[in-house]
Amino acid sequence: SGLPVPTVAFLHTCSLTSLTNFTPYGFLGFALCRRVLLAQRKFIYHYKNVRWARGRHETYLCFVVKKRNSPDSLSFDFGHLRNRSGCHVELLFLRYLSVLCPGLWGSGVDGVRVSYAVTWFCSWSPCSNCAERLTRFLSQTPNLQLRIFVARLYFCDDEDSLEREGLRHLQRAGVQITVMTYK
Repeated sequence: SGLPVPTVAFLHTCSLTSLTNFTPYGFLGFALCRRVLLAQRKFIYHYKNVRWARGRHETYLCFVVKKRNSPDSLSFDFGHLRNRSGCHVELLFLRYLSVLCPGLWGSGVDGVRVSYAVTWFCSWSPCSNCAERLTRFLSQTPNLQLRIFVARLYFCDDEDSLEREGLRHLQRAGVQITVMTYK
């Protein structure tokens, strides 16, 4: 929809820009977020868009959360997560959403409903189970908009695979899903 598709190289360059423009406030206490940025080698290894991604059994999710209290107010938060102890990274993100998005389920300051625009940059696309859970979650949170950029598709070779169907469900729920290119 008119937006340029970020490349992996561009994404990494952007993530290394000056941190003085951002305040990573909400997730400093996360045990999973030891660093705000991924190490460059790890980033390139996990986000390289290759068809056969041997040895890449982890899924990384870099995120940007934009919070809008009013037409004049916009704040950012960002970081990254990876899957842990059998919990997929998409569901892990949802666990920490109340910290990242205060006021998501109610009103913000002065009773004004807060809206959030969340962008994910994932090393793999969501599996069918995560896609289904995200779809249900998004149907309950109309003030949250989600965009997902992925480096690789997870088991989507067959046109009628459950994973492809899960991605279609997300798209129908209003999620913009795009595969990044590697340049």
